[in-house]
Amino acid sequence: MASTSSSSSSSSSLRLSLLLCFVCAFFTSPSTSNPLADLCAKSKNPKFCLSVLYDYQSLNLHVLTETTIKFAEANATATVSKISLLLNQTSDPKLEVIYNLCKTNYNGAVRNLVDAEQYLSIGQYQNLSTAAVIVGQNAFNCETAFNVTPGYFSNITKENDDLQNFSGILVASAELFLGSS
Repeated sequence: MASTSSSSSSSSSLRLSLLLCFVCAFFTSPSTSNPLADLCAKSKNPKFCLSVLYDYQSLNLHVLTETTIKFAEANATATVSKISLLLNQTSDPKLEVIYNLCKTNYNGAVRNLVDAEQYLSIGQYQNLSTAAVIVGQNAFNCETAFNVTPGYFSNITKENDDLQNFSGILVASAELFLGSS
């Protein structure tokens, strides 16, 4: 009888230990069930993040990050074209200075997004974060050039806001990668 009681007690202890291990693992492991929700919750503008990545919700964090980089590159490249067009259409010297500054910033953003793609592919997530921060700063600097020039208003505010939001998603992604390594 003592043997049966001992094995029953041992079996209960084993089950309890396993249950405790599973509970601890659940609460200490990062969520992998919904990478999009984790990413957007961590981004600076969750609503923007969800709106641009909603159709990609079944993808893993790596592919979501690649997709965000592609969207940001498309935004920045299209904005460079728009700035070039606006630059060609103005004869206002102050606007020319602003547009040239914005064009320089956006060309820098495109280069940093190419770098970000490389950093992602080789797992250099801190460098990915740094590149993403610089991209956001490029857009901010462009918008600020309009804001600090009295009498001038940006006609690329949406593009600047969008690029800053893409930057925020990429920074959040890098933080998630760094937290899981």
